Amino acid sequence: MQFLWIGLFIIGSYLIGAIPFGYIIPKIFKGIDIREHGSKNVGSTNVIRVLGPKYGIPTFLLDCFKGALPIIIARYILGYPELNVVSGYDISIVYGAFAAVGHIKSIYIGFKGGKAVATGVGAIIAINPIIGLLGIAIFFIVAFSTKYVSIGSVVATFMVGVMMWVGILIPELWIPTQNLELNYQSQAVNLTVITLIIFTVIFMHKKNFIRLKNGTENKIGQKKQKIT
Repeated sequence: MQFLWIGLFIIGSYLIGAIPFGYIIPKIFKGIDIREHGSKNVGSTNVIRVLGPKYGIPTFLLDCFKGALPIIIARYILGYPELNVVSGYDISIVYGAFAAVGHIKSIYIGFKGGKAVATGVGAIIAINPIIGLLGIAIFFIVAFSTKYVSIGSVVATFMVGVMMWVGILIPELWIPTQNLELNYQSQAVNLTVITLIIFTVIFMHKKNFIRLKNGTENKIGQKKQKIT
């Protein structure tokens, strides 16, 4: 019965993560299909590139929220051990991972989507707010110092992974879950899945790496496409 509920919650996490705010917001407020503009990516970065921060920041925050929401419901609102703990392992991050999968392959828009940076950030914040917020700070520092959002995203994503692993050496960084002893064994699933999320997010930036190499990657402050 436990695995049935976990399975249903995983499906729910995917469906939440699949909500394409990067498509919905431009469509509602500007009447455009973001998939036809900029990088044609359904993510907050492309919304910022095409429509500016006014629409891009709310998209980013909503994409973060949908990564955090399944974990918040399972861990803090419902709080059922059966949803969060299997054989002594904390599995909360699995729900955030499937929300990220939903963002990348959204069932609502033909299994297309974004790169899951914001959704992944939301999942990390729900697991460990300190490291999640540090990751956002690193993103802004790197992005605005290099003028490339893609570099900020990749560096911040990688550093979050490093911090999560280092956090095992400092148990106080972890938020207690279901009174589990905070050790490597109890957090092994979280760390493994977080690592997979991080490598997936970095892999999703492969086209950005090519554009950076060719000198064609868009910079922060670069004149964006005019949308009326």
